[in-house]
Amino acid sequence: MRASTAAVKSIVAGYRASAGIDVVHDQADLDAGSQPAMPVTVVQQDWGARLGYDAAGVWKAWAPDLDRRLTRAGHFMAEEAPDEVTAAISDLLAR
Repeated sequence: MRASTAAVKSIVAGYRASAGIDVVHDQADLDAGSQPAMPVTVVQQDWGARLGYDAAGVWKAWAPDLDRRLTRAGHFMAEEAPDEVTAAISDLLAR
């Protein structure tokens, strides 16, 4: 339990960065034309499009070698759909 409690501060800092300075850094990379040289897989809940969020559309600008997967799993995809997540990772590693 102590290990989990000790990790809370860094987990919160990571979430905070993703809504702040990470956005600034990501936009600078995008503006500079930076793209990852490796293939990218996005696993997205199938309700994402109904909420107006298109993960593939966002990532396509960054990663031309993109594989988008939809899942019916909820927030904890690896726990709720381990076979789907494992297949996505295996396929990514094979690319």
